Amino acid sequence: MTSEAAAPPAYRTVPVGPFRVLDLPRAELGPAIAATAAAQAGQKPTLAFACHVGGLNARHDHEFVSAMQLADLTYADGVSVIALMRLAGAHSVERHPTTDLGWETFQAMHQHLGRPVRVALLGGPDGLSAAAGEVMDREDYLDIVLTEHGYHSDWAPVFERLRSANYDVLVLGLGMPFEALWVGRHYGDLPNALVLTCGGWFGYIVGDEKRAPAWMRKYGLEWLGRVAQQPGRLWKRYATGAVSTVAMMPKAVRSREK
Repeated sequence: MTSEAAAPPAYRTVPVGPFRVLDLPRAELGPAIAATAAAQAGQKPTLAFACHVGGLNARHDHEFVSAMQLADLTYADGVSVIALMRLAGAHSVERHPTTDLGWETFQAMHQHLGRPVRVALLGGPDGLSAAAGEVMDREDYLDIVLTEHGYHSDWAPVFERLRSANYDVLVLGLGMPFEALWVGRHYGDLPNALVLTCGGWFGYIVGDEKRAPAWMRKYGLEWLGRVAQQPGRLWKRYATGAVSTVAMMPKAVRSREK
């Protein structure tokens, strides 16, 4: 990325509870993340966080909210967040899951860099990020420089390897809200590069999890496909998310009126 200091571009956001979320169509989101990372390269970490039901459910956790507010860019990944944003006055926002956004961000960064994007992957059980890295490395615009699992008891050696890797993007797959908490706790140790939270994306990359059919994705029902695959793990999360969404609607309407 360019070494010239430049002010990062500004984008419209709207409030979703304690969070400020980008009001952008999906076609502009990956380029916006890449442009912000390019403007801040070498100056500070650039944080791009997803906001979805996991974040809505944790909105009363002070540490989590503080970590989310470190983000340079927070984007909507969930129909509940989209609904609240539209109540709050969003004009352009479209849901854009990280399973699609990650690839588009890499391609946009490749255009900025003029070379393959150096990517580090961190998260999941032992072996998952390495397997995802093998798949991603097949793309000629990517160079996977480091893979690490997400279950370290001592993170100091991991940060030494991250600094040595000289990556452009750290893809963090620890699951929300923990991945935001992890960034908040270790912000001072992060190299000055892009951090993109991705939840369970590594599992999709290697085929352990399957995307919902296209018609479900079109109508905002991808969450149903996820629950069908992992009902024991996800039903409570989405049920709680529905309650959180309803509880947050009055504040979203008041934000619009202001």
